[in-house]
Amino acid sequence: MTPSPAQRHARLVREIEAHNYRYYVLDDPGVTDAEFDALLRELRALEAAHPELVTPRSPTQRVAGEPRAGAVKVKHAERMFSLDNAYSEDELKEFVRRVNDGLPTGATPVFCVEPKLDGASVEVIYDDGHLVQASTRGDGETGEDITANVRTIRGVPLTIAHKTRVTLRGEVLIFKRDHARLNEERAKEGLEPFANPRNAAAGAVRMLDAREVRKRQLRALFYQLVEGPQLHKSHSESLRWMAAEGIPTHRLETSATSIEELVAAIHAIDRARESYPYETDGAVVKVDEYRQEEILGFTSKFPKWAIAYKFAAERARTIVRDVIVQVGRTGALTPVAVLDPVELSQTTVSRASLHNGDMIAQLDVRIGDAVFIQKAGEIIPQVIGVDLASRTSDAPSRFEMPSVCPVCGTKVASRLRDESDPEGGSEATVRCPNRACPAQIKAQIFYFARRFAMDVDHLGISLVDQLVDKGVVRDVADLYDLTEDQVAALDRMGEKSAKNVVASIAASTARTLDRVLCGLGIPQIGQVAAKQLAEAAGTLNAMLAWTPDEMRVHVDEIRGFGPKMVESVVAFFADEASHALMKKLLDRGVGVHAQPREARVTEGPLVGKSFCVTGVLSRKRDDIHNELKAAGARVDDGVKKDTTYLVAGDKTGKTKLDQAKKTGTRVITEAQMEALLRGETLPDETLPDETLPDENPGQA
Repeated sequence: MTPSPAQRHARLVREIEAHNYRYYVLDDPGVTDAEFDALLRELRALEAAHPELVTPRSPTQRVAGEPRAGAVKVKHAERMFSLDNAYSEDELKEFVRRVNDGLPTGATPVFCVEPKLDGASVEVIYDDGHLVQASTRGDGETGEDITANVRTIRGVPLTIAHKTRVTLRGEVLIFKRDHARLNEERAKEGLEPFANPRNAAAGAVRMLDAREVRKRQLRALFYQLVEGPQLHKSHSESLRWMAAEGIPTHRLETSATSIEELVAAIHAIDRARESYPYETDGAVVKVDEYRQEEILGFTSKFPKWAIAYKFAAERARTIVRDVIVQVGRTGALTPVAVLDPVELSQTTVSRASLHNGDMIAQLDVRIGDAVFIQKAGEIIPQVIGVDLASRTSDAPSRFEMPSVCPVCGTKVASRLRDESDPEGGSEATVRCPNRACPAQIKAQIFYFARRFAMDVDHLGISLVDQLVDKGVVRDVADLYDLTEDQVAALDRMGEKSAKNVVASIAASTARTLDRVLCGLGIPQIGQVAAKQLAEAAGTLNAMLAWTPDEMRVHVDEIRGFGPKMVESVVAFFADEASHALMKKLLDRGVGVHAQPREARVTEGPLVGKSFCVTGVLSRKRDDIHNELKAAGARVDDGVKKDTTYLVAGDKTGKTKLDQAKKTGTRVITEAQMEALLRGETLPDETLPDETLPDENPGQA
């Protein structure tokens, strides 16, 4: 029976409010933005046809979302509105038409076009030049106080030169490369990876412990100055003012005066977004002149002078043929859907992560179901939903996580994830506790041989599988006992291949201690931390000789090592099995060499000078860095207060040029740097503006 308009209205209201709760309160969206907007559009159309159905409770009458109970609430001085969305050029043209109709005759709007940042919305207030308050968006009227958390974000200045009270709005986000590193660290700890940078950022910004927030590599980019109309003529002028004040912005805004220019600007963002360091899911179009914004005004929910053009997330529909469970090197069990091969984002996908048992239950995925898959962060294929309409009546029962390890048969153990982690809740990690499990050993060996660790060539997955399955190798140290005859006896391995494998393994004994420690997979210790640990210890023998208390003292002195990292290292070296493995490696010549320390150059033409190198130069950046260091210079990764020179190549970003101006760092060309390397002295005058390299806003 077809529901009545009132019944459909009630159902839509309940469904939209449920999605609002999951998105704004739980930070756990159950549908894509496009699916949510489709529901909201249907509700608006229904209310337009039946005005009597409109009630104060309808999602069309308020800004969605509310602060979580128990949080410290903050009332926004001015409402944080949502933006209406457009998904096609026709809808964009309709927006432009409405803008033109709403302005006085003869007024020509200029539009500012920016990337739509995919993070967690925040408001930050400065008073007398000091950061005094930060809050989440909440329901648009009231948010949650997150001042302590935002103060941990290094890119957000604690003070600015401007002394009158200003309010900034922007997004807290995690760069894609930091998200990948964060997930690598979580994998080492046996924790579930974050599905995407937005979830990781949104969860972190609302944590109660600011010390934990710092670990997420959070960043913030601001796109609105609330007091802009009182200070400037246009939005783009306010963006430039924020950048000049040292406030992080995307610096990618462009202007357009016609629908053709508008469409071209949006398409340019779409083409370039893969190169952006952060996720973006669309473009924001705003009327640039504040006076025109004031004339256009607002609806009950949206500003009439702005719209978000959303890029469609590529997804595909396919069939689940099986669900298998993989066992990782820490013993964690992960379900994976085996799919009919399907093209997605220019690759053929035949498997997709189901994350964990809780996600399978939530999605109600069953073998034989038609499912929708999407690449999380455009990288990892994941199942995002089930096409329930196509499910047959004889669909199999729900998949249950196994009670025993699918590889070794050991009874699995469950461990509740950290309750302090907003991404975890009470979700359990199911793991195999058997450290002799072949699946764990295979994953450990493959990780040990990775390029960033021991860099063992020719040791592929197929070869590792055979070595472990035949009992030839039981841990990573056994690799160093392999003979050419043993390897040659394996399937698809000839004498030459066997010789290459054994030679590559032998060559890895020359790897430095930091590579060994990284390859061992100590929880919370990645490449950078492994190098710090190796430099502090010197040798693996020294580390094995330390008592747990001595280890704790030595490791605690390493800069940047927090309590959890310290305890993780202490526990790893105190573990009998790990200790025995490291002794076994030492007996085979692995880790016997002292960790080299970077020698400080005390003589040279650039001693006492510091350089930051940016932009496109005539040779590799690493080669330039090494030459500067050899001449006695310090090389900075960014422009600091005491950086002497900024070497600016072609396409230097505005960020570093602005920072150099702010700190008084001298900007020089590559040719002038070469002169300094030769011991020559530069004239006292600063680099003339006409010799500055071509600028590429937003690329630092």
